[in-house]
Amino acid sequence: MRESVFGLLLKRHNTQVDIFTWLKMLSLESYLGEQLVEMLANTSSFSKGSPGDLAFNIPTNGWKAELEEFIPATLMNKFLKSHIEQLLLYKFTNHYGLLRAAKPPTKDNPHGRSLYELNPEKLYLLTELKLSYNTIWVSLNVVVDIVVYVITKDITMAILSGGIIEFIRRFKW
Repeated sequence: MRESVFGLLLKRHNTQVDIFTWLKMLSLESYLGEQLVEMLANTSSFSKGSPGDLAFNIPTNGWKAELEEFIPATLMNKFLKSHIEQLLLYKFTNHYGLLRAAKPPTKDNPHGRSLYELNPEKLYLLTELKLSYNTIWVSLNVVVDIVVYVITKDITMAILSGGIIEFIRRFKW
């Protein structure tokens, strides 16, 4: 059995990325990671512009696109685009190996931009990362609920704080 991805999610291997940037990416990943994993899962077997017929051995191993294309189109993500691209490059590409540089035919990439695709050897990370993100949110919710209850001695305030955290987790604008 593989090691838990939770340790990999938290551990900083690349010393070229300073601790402040790493913590910023970790916070952003905790907030948006589930969205990004869903987007990667949804595009992992889609090939833009090709029929994708497996019967004739036409490759359909996923979307080959710039990092920007792997970001779900929400208002919040529009403002965080450069930070999310940094997250996709440093963590999803270099750290996890979940994304890799794609080598598309020249006609599909006339401008020579860097294109990426989901690494089929790391598909298991999609589920494991999603579980890790949920674990982070549940842990945060429990800790905040306990702290609020200890401070206020009011179960209503604790439930309200839990509801607010759950709202933040689910509502991504």
